[in-house]
Amino acid sequence: MREDEFPKIRLGMGGTILTLALAGGGLLLASWVDAKVGDSRPGSPIKLIGLCFVGVLLLQASAGALYLVKSDAAIMAIVFGLFLPALVFAMLTGMWLLRMLADITGLARR
Repeated sequence: MREDEFPKIRLGMGGTILTLALAGGGLLLASWVDAKVGDSRPGSPIKLIGLCFVGVLLLQASAGALYLVKSDAAIMAIVFGLFLPALVFAMLTGMWLLRMLADITGLARR
């Protein structure tokens, strides 16, 4: 058998695992921030929808910033310095929006 017929062993975390870990970690961080913020979240539905829109725009901009760099170290710096905080903000505002919608429809039981 030739050497090129053997599968290569990759070191480190693959892209799929990193994506799942970032999403799970972002959700955990967003729920922690939501618990710490308490009742000081925005009360106006228009302001909350605007914050959700800003969160999605920040998430898209931080994902676009990944294409501006070439080195692996810079990509990791942007992922953890820009993308993860934008992901946490988008998930946090999404959780606030879901809570507000549950309160409006009466699905929340307190």
